Order: sequence, then structure tokens, then C-alpha cells
Amino acid sequence: MVYTGGLKSKPFWTRWPSWIIIFIWSLHFVWVFIRPVSLRSPSWDTGLSRPLLQWLDARQQNKIARVERMRFLEDVLAENQQLRNQIQSLQDQQRRWGQDRESLEGLTQILELQKSTTAQSITAEVIYHTRPQFFGTFIINKGASEGLQIDQPVITTQGVIGRVWSVGSHQSKILPVDAPNIGMAVYLSASKSSGILQGRSNNMAELLYLRSEKSVQTGESIFTSGLDNIYPRGLLVGFVKEIRSEGGASRIFVQLAPRLDQLRYVLVLPHPLPLESLSEPVVQ
Repeated sequence: MVYTGGLKSKPFWTRWPSWIIIFIWSLHFVWVFIRPVSLRSPSWDTGLSRPLLQWLDARQQNKIARVERMRFLEDVLAENQQLRNQIQSLQDQQRRWGQDRESLEGLTQILELQKSTTAQSITAEVIYHTRPQFFGTFIINKGASEGLQIDQPVITTQGVIGRVWSVGSHQSKILPVDAPNIGMAVYLSASKSSGILQGRSNNMAELLYLRSEKSVQTGESIFTSGLDNIYPRGLLVGFVKEIRSEGGASRIFVQLAPRLDQLRYVLVLPHPLPLESLSEPVVQ
């Protein structure tokens, strides 16, 4: 076997057009230069050469046509890729415009909420969060330099989201309502029962220590009662999602009103006024 430098040689029958051309040209050479003088004729030579020349010309034209088709296909593919890039750029631009519009709408709603609450409230932007991790918190772009203090309530247009947990110079950490085992005093709108709401992660919480569990209804709204001296009374917290009976007792699960994983702008409220300590009446 002949060594071909690591490449397999092509079979003979794949190169038959080249061999045919060589064979025809060889016959033509023999006929033109070796034949007797008496048999030489220009018209005969031309007639013999014409089919070969026509075949070679047609072959060359086909090759040129293939090259032109390849160039045209390359131009079409390049134009197609350019159009795809333009479409992708327009889609990205449309997506950015949509995000800017949502951000503007959210900021407008927060400013309207600020006007309807109190002049001491502060608008802030959520710049980082660790959700949906366990005990996930939020970081806002306002801190002690803007007057923020620990345990100030934080709300959105949908309801309560949590309270200020720690304060830096220009940033603060927000503890969300659904943080595990973090409680807040609430009451139910229809049954008027009051109790403690404890976080259960994933935008869920559970109602505990209710005075009357039998009157609680699914879908009932839950508001802050103000008895914890952290949240003012009357802020929407969530809705009763499920009442589950376990071992003769009822467990009441609450779906929080705000989507805590989609926050952009929040409103930090001032500390509520402390509850007055009322003296017992003197009976005479």
C-alpha cells in the first residue's frame, strides 16, 4: 500500500471526468499531429474539436454559475443575519422600554401613596434582595442620613412588606413580613378577630392566637391592628388562603398581598404613635 500522508486517496471512478478529458485530448493530439498529411483537413479538425470545446465551455459556464449562486447565497445569509440582529436589538429596546414604563408607573403609584399618607414618609428603591432564599431580605437606597430608624414600617401600594431591620449611612435592610417566626399584630376585616401573623416564607404567613377561629372565612382581608407599636392600624397585609384542620385544631394560612419578589419602589413610614396607657377607673 502506498503511503498518502495520512489521507485516503480517492477511488479511480470518482475522477473519471478528468480521465475522459485526458483521453479525448490525447486522441485529438494524435489525430492532428501524427496522422498522414493526406488526411489533414481544417474543416475536419474544427468539426472534431468543436464538441470538446463546447463541452469545456459548458463546464466552465456551470462552474461560474455555481460560484455566482454561492456568492448570492452568502449575501442572502449575511443579510438574513443582519436582519436577525436588528430584530433582536429592537426586541431588547422594547423590553427596556417596558421595564422603564413599569418602573415609572410603580414610582408614580408610590408618590401618590406618599401624598395620601404623611409628609414624614420616605420613598426608597430596592437595590438588592436575597429572595427567595430562606429569611431573604431587601436592601433599599436610604439610610440614617435620610432619617431612617430601626423598626420603621415599610409598605407598597399593595400593602405591608415588612420593617426596617438594620440601618447604614445610605442603605437599610428590610425584614419582610414572611420571614419565618417574625410576628405582627393583625385583625380580620369580616370576623373582627385579632391575632398574631407569623411568616412562613414564600409570600405566605400563618395566623396564630385568634380569639375566635370558627368565624374566619377564606378570602377574608387581614389588616394591621397597631397593637405591636410597629405598624399603624389599617394597613392591608393579605388574605386568608386556606383553613386546615389538624388534630382538632385549625391552622389558618395567609397569602400576603404584595408580591415580595417583584418589588422596585417602597415607602418607609414613620414610627406610629405609642399606645396610651389608660388608668383603671376608680370605683367608689
